[in-house]
Amino acid sequence: MEAAEISGEIFEGLDNTPLMTSFFENCTFRRCKFIGLSLKNCRFVECAFENCDLSVANLTGSTFRNVRFIECKAVGVNWSLTSGIHSSQFIACKLNDTSFAKLDLRHIIFEQCQLEGSDFRETRLDKAKFPESRLAGAQFNKTNLLEADFSHAHDYFFDPRNNKLKNTKVSLPEAIGLLEVLGATLTN
Repeated sequence: MEAAEISGEIFEGLDNTPLMTSFFENCTFRRCKFIGLSLKNCRFVECAFENCDLSVANLTGSTFRNVRFIECKAVGVNWSLTSGIHSSQFIACKLNDTSFAKLDLRHIIFEQCQLEGSDFRETRLDKAKFPESRLAGAQFNKTNLLEADFSHAHDYFFDPRNNKLKNTKVSLPEAIGLLEVLGATLTN
């Protein structure tokens, strides 16, 4: 599908259909397979992706504004090549080994997501929320974590010396690792 402007449509079960240079508003994509396909230079506004597989898709130049990804798989996606992900939510998604490096993801929500091995280096995550998400091996370096909420996230680590923190919420046991880097020990 190329160079289209579509509003209010429901796309169900698309398989091996690239989307390029198109504008989608208030559209829903259900059980679509975009594995390794191009979704280049598209704009998605107020859309929903439900049970879709976007693994290793090429999202170069695409913009996502107020988009909800629900129970999607997007393993190995380089989101850093997008033109932005604004006010969006990822709910119960598998996003392992993805890159969000250098993006502005203020206020983003990753709820019950797998983000293992994901790259958040030099990313703005001000007021981002990670409830019940798993972040084992996720990379944070020069990341803005002002008021980010990791209080119910699991398996994360970021060095407080190399990232910007203020009113950042963390919880046990992950907080112990953060303190150890600073030479502190938690006692009863």
